[in-house]
Amino acid sequence: MDGERARHLQLVGTRNLRDVGGYPTLDGRRTRWRTVFRSDCLDQLTPVSQDELLALGVRTIIDLREHDELAERPNVFATSAHVAYRWLPFWDQPLPERGLPDLGVGYVRELDLRGERLVAICRALLGPAALPALIHCAAGKDRTGVVVALLLAVAQVPDAVIIEDYAMSATCLGPAYLDEGRQWLTSRGWSWEQYGHNWSSPPERMARTLAHVQQRWGSAEAYLQDHGLGQPELDALRARLTEAAG
Repeated sequence: MDGERARHLQLVGTRNLRDVGGYPTLDGRRTRWRTVFRSDCLDQLTPVSQDELLALGVRTIIDLREHDELAERPNVFATSAHVAYRWLPFWDQPLPERGLPDLGVGYVRELDLRGERLVAICRALLGPAALPALIHCAAGKDRTGVVVALLLAVAQVPDAVIIEDYAMSATCLGPAYLDEGRQWLTSRGWSWEQYGHNWSSPPERMARTLAHVQQRWGSAEAYLQDHGLGQPELDALRARLTEAAG
């Protein structure tokens, strides 16, 4: 990582706000700094932190949360005149009431069922003056993790680096996030023993996810093409995400 650039941006009101720039690619380039950010929910972002985020050049906020999450914790930029706020709910349905999916197997379900949504998110980044953009969900590790992993894979970032970027959420979110997870599960009558692993971000989870893409589609590029993203769009996306290493 470029020592002059901060990857984990510790703005008051966030825990998991990160820049995904500076990563090496297989073709000798690197991902652009201050171009794509990933984050947890922005509902607690203070006015000072909002100004600091805007000072980074952010032009687009992509909110992946569902209807009920949005109602409970509105995004501070939802009505902003300074950025384009794009609400693209990942699942576009309420959170489950009778249990949670098992994330231990990776994000296979997300990839298998939400290809068109993932293409829509990529296209949002290709809009005029869309970048720099910030992509977020609630914690910034699962739905955001899938999106960012695909973007980095399209940019030809090595799998090991994508996995490391994903796993960084555990450090950034910290123990308070786990405590809140226990309370959330208890409030719904669910047990930490059964579902607590969903609050972690182990490297092997993303490794399984990337392996699934390879086994079923051959590559992230082929996955997005299979769901409707054209080759010119993929080329443009890669060009926007990367720059010459130097």
